[in-house]
Amino acid sequence: MPRPTSTGAPFDWMESRRNPERPKIEQARRETMYRTELEERAGLLHRLGHGRDRTRARLLANLDWDFAPGPSPIGAAGVDAILDRVYGQTSSGKPAPRGKGGTR
Repeated sequence: MPRPTSTGAPFDWMESRRNPERPKIEQARRETMYRTELEERAGLLHRLGHGRDRTRARLLANLDWDFAPGPSPIGAAGVDAILDRVYGQTSSGKPAPRGKGGTR
């Protein structure tokens, strides 16, 4: 007696079922990761005493290095927004004064 032939995989778990939204989800996660990394680098450079302009130049140079063959996922405007949060809104590059009882 001949065996019946099957057109699909022998088990349902062997067939891949990809979520069509997965590339968008992964792209958003990568951008969040890059943004978090830049915030951490900016915070470290700020704590080490680097000025805002020097930190901005270094972060943009790092992005150019990391994404040399193509465009960076975070542009100069995104870096400026990160620096605004890290350095505060002061334009001199000096940290904003802390209130009493603030964290160190």
